[in-house]
Amino acid sequence: MPGMVMFRRRWSVGSDDLVLPALFLFLLHCIWLVVLSVVLFGLRYGSDLSCSVTLVDHGRGYLGILVSCLICESAIMWLSMRGSILYTQPREAVQYVIYIRLAILLVELVYAVVGIAWLVQYYQPCSDVTAKNLALGIVACNWLVILSVCITLMCTFDPTGRTFVKLKATRRRQRNLTTYTLRHRLEEGQASSWSRRLKFFMCCTRAQDTQSDAYSEVAGLFAEFFRDLDIVPSDIIAGLVLLRQTQRSKRSNVLGQANNDIIAFLSGIPVTRSTRYLDLKNSVEMHMYKEVCYYMLFALAAYGWPMYLMRKPGCGLCRLASSCPCTSVSGSRLSQSVTVEEDNCCGCNVLAIRRHFLDRDLKQVHIVYTSCHDAVYETPFFVAVDHAKKKVVISIRGTLSPKDALTDLTGDSERLPVEGQHGTWLGHKGMVYSAEYIKKKLEQEMILSQAFGRDLSKGTMHYGLVIVGHSLGAGTAAILSFLLRPQYPTLHCYSYSPPGGLLSEDAMEYSKEFVTSVVLGKDLVPRLGLSQLEGFRRHLLEVLQKSNKPKWRIIVGGTKCIPKSELPVEDDDPPSQPAAPPSSRLWLHPSDLSIALSASTPLYPPGRIIHVVHNHPPETCCGQEEPTYSALWGDNKGFNEVIISPAMLNEHMPHMVMKGLNKVLEPFCPNLELEELEVSQSSCNTSLFITSQSELNPRPLPSDTSSIAHKHLSGTESHTENEAVSVRPTGHTSLSFPNAESVSPPPPLSGCTSSSQPCLVSVASLSNISSHPHTAALPAENDLCLPAKTKSVPCIHYSNEDVMPTPLSEGQSLESNSTHAENDPLITELLTNSRDLQFTSVK
Repeated sequence: MPGMVMFRRRWSVGSDDLVLPALFLFLLHCIWLVVLSVVLFGLRYGSDLSCSVTLVDHGRGYLGILVSCLICESAIMWLSMRGSILYTQPREAVQYVIYIRLAILLVELVYAVVGIAWLVQYYQPCSDVTAKNLALGIVACNWLVILSVCITLMCTFDPTGRTFVKLKATRRRQRNLTTYTLRHRLEEGQASSWSRRLKFFMCCTRAQDTQSDAYSEVAGLFAEFFRDLDIVPSDIIAGLVLLRQTQRSKRSNVLGQANNDIIAFLSGIPVTRSTRYLDLKNSVEMHMYKEVCYYMLFALAAYGWPMYLMRKPGCGLCRLASSCPCTSVSGSRLSQSVTVEEDNCCGCNVLAIRRHFLDRDLKQVHIVYTSCHDAVYETPFFVAVDHAKKKVVISIRGTLSPKDALTDLTGDSERLPVEGQHGTWLGHKGMVYSAEYIKKKLEQEMILSQAFGRDLSKGTMHYGLVIVGHSLGAGTAAILSFLLRPQYPTLHCYSYSPPGGLLSEDAMEYSKEFVTSVVLGKDLVPRLGLSQLEGFRRHLLEVLQKSNKPKWRIIVGGTKCIPKSELPVEDDDPPSQPAAPPSSRLWLHPSDLSIALSASTPLYPPGRIIHVVHNHPPETCCGQEEPTYSALWGDNKGFNEVIISPAMLNEHMPHMVMKGLNKVLEPFCPNLELEELEVSQSSCNTSLFITSQSELNPRPLPSDTSSIAHKHLSGTESHTENEAVSVRPTGHTSLSFPNAESVSPPPPLSGCTSSSQPCLVSVASLSNISSHPHTAALPAENDLCLPAKTKSVPCIHYSNEDVMPTPLSEGQSLESNSTHAENDPLITELLTNSRDLQFTSVK
């Protein structure tokens, strides 16, 4: 970069992008030169035949062309590797070598045409097989190279390249009126160019008025994003690698500072002592989290047969085929009461949705309506009645087609069509239109009336309403909740991996009453919006400016083919090359880093956000350990920066979100597999088995610990040596992280009554706990979740108020939740004597 200027036109390729193309042609021509030399000088051919002499002379002439090509390609490769991204002066001679190479290409073209003529004339009558195969190989190699060069020229052609060069020249001469005219022409040309690309990408779809409008809006978005930028696609790839290196360096520097309270970074998120984790030992929050995991099944099912086959490529195909009317002799087993709109001829999407629940033994989920209609601003969805939960569920599909992508990219703000707004409620334009479409469909088809009247004997009329979705479906579901809440004030929305630019601040704050969002790790989508794109653009340009390494080395270093130490660290490495001259800037206005996207209203993810994070265990010689997952409450305004990571796209996939949610529950249900967690979460108990003090710490507890516990428990029934004591965990946990990138939050502290016996921390539901203190055992809701040695063992416990931790309110910190424990003399003494305890969960 910047883009090369040849034939008085800018091209979408930089002079430092020619390393790999030149290397490819160099290797190809080297191989062909060796083969051709062996054939010409090592094999016999009929010298008495005129056709053989003519064709062999043709091959010998081609040897000279190959040698010339090798010299030019080696020169291009060497020159293209010099300099840095912005320092282009060492590569100024590249364009002249390319002119020479193109001239040789014209000779190759003539030679290829002549070779075809000679083959037509001599191939059939000539009896020399060696000569004929030689000529055929030369012609094939010629046309292969010519075709590859033509494809490269088509891909790098910039329709606005000539206008770009003229605008750059007129600005140097300070021609204001001409500059304005050319600038306007350039902006129009870039918008029309992006529109043509989108139409080419969507060539297989039927054009509609709304789709044409989406083309214009998305093309304008891309044109504005790349306005005044003289960059090429490979610069963006190199910038992403550099930006990831910069972000990791900043996180390391922050952890090395002593004047901050950041303990670690989990999935790129800073962890402090005030970070609010979900208290899954609290039955209220555990129940809420299980509901989040449960309704993710509906969001996953909305993707139909593609997601079903992706998760179960073998048995899934057989199961669908057994129920498909196209392959099954008995026909479809789907209930005839399901209304289906625009599914394929075999009804694969509806069958996959139904199989999705039957495979998990969720027979109480009945599908009422399924719409597979897919268009711009019109998203597929289905409606189901869940008799087990007594809910009517609307599940909206995420992005799965190019039309959905156009809806995603229409990211301007649009006023929410809700009466009685408390402030300025704005939302993502494409998703507002999708939500309006679904609401109109629900009203016209009376779908919700059918769902609530599905089975009056079971009381469906009094069921609640739940709206779920993932990605595009998550944003649409959140906005649809605004539209339906006046009619259904008790509805709740579960929004999985929602887009970052969804709701304005007022609407976002209001949505916390009825929307729960889930973000996994470093997911890209919750960090994307128009305002976030401007910050991403600015950071990308900054790292490109600071870089002093060749582009090829940066990109190769990002693929782990060379050590990470080869990547540039801008703050530490001294500049080994001169800074870029003012004429080699990334943009045409050196002082203008902002674009018109900043004029848009900032939009944020909806509702209360559960951020599922995990640590990054270090790699060892035996591989890498499994990361430990945790759930914490996220800040809606904290997702304002794109975290560059190889996992930023993978962690957006719906099946990965489901896996991450279940990973958080694994310590509480250690004996259940991942697939069982999805359907058996209601039976999991919030219990941890903690190894005895003697196994973890060789130092014995003070001798007065048992006496203190005995005095405190006097007047109660006697206990044997093998009995465990259940104590209330403290709300605040002191964290200590030896490795910032490989940590996870430990379980809350608990004390033990003896140095030789294990301690069971068990928190059951309030209804299962006796109100009389110290006299009843805590029953386990499912013994399978507990180790064998703790089954049916009675536990001494405190009253309901003492055992159950106080749920954290939205603004409450963890420290405030430990006041009751600090006032209890037994707990205070036990915690004092157990500071060195290490806690492990038995699986």
